Amino acid sequence: MKIESPRLLLRWLHSGDLEDFLDYRSDPLVLRYQSMSPMNREEAARFIQSQANTALGKPGSYQQIAVERKSDGKLIGDCALKLRAGEPRIAEIGYTINRRYQGQGYATEAIRALIGELFSNRNVRKIAALVDVRNPASSRVLEKLGFIREGHLRKSYYDEADGDWFDEYWYGLLVEEW
Repeated sequence: MKIESPRLLLRWLHSGDLEDFLDYRSDPLVLRYQSMSPMNREEAARFIQSQANTALGKPGSYQQIAVERKSDGKLIGDCALKLRAGEPRIAEIGYTINRRYQGQGYATEAIRALIGELFSNRNVRKIAALVDVRNPASSRVLEKLGFIREGHLRKSYYDEADGDWFDEYWYGLLVEEW
């Protein structure tokens, strides 16, 4: 699988990504508003192996798609994709970008490319995303791409780091809005 944008290549994770992957997936600040814990080397290696060379859009489970910078081949993040098990024309997405590359438009560019693939070639009709309300940068990424805030989920996410429950926003984008 390869999805290209002007600066990025979206592809499957592979064993050569371990150091770059571990760099951001072990950073508590990068994972701050996500339901993931920092990984150690062994966990990261197992995770990468579990994600390598799968079919894009397997309903019912999350897939992580590598975000590689084309200029130097560096893995700078990944996108999450999950097609609903009972209705695979509805997808849920997410994204994680290495802290050193945040604020440069990479998340927006990667998600734009993934949206194009899903709507154009995968028969997806709607794409949804959940965002911790304390993460306005992530909301801005989605809103730039035309996502509409469809809901405010109260106390729907337990944050282990803060030891408390927090709200999330539910965003959606329909194929006809793209």
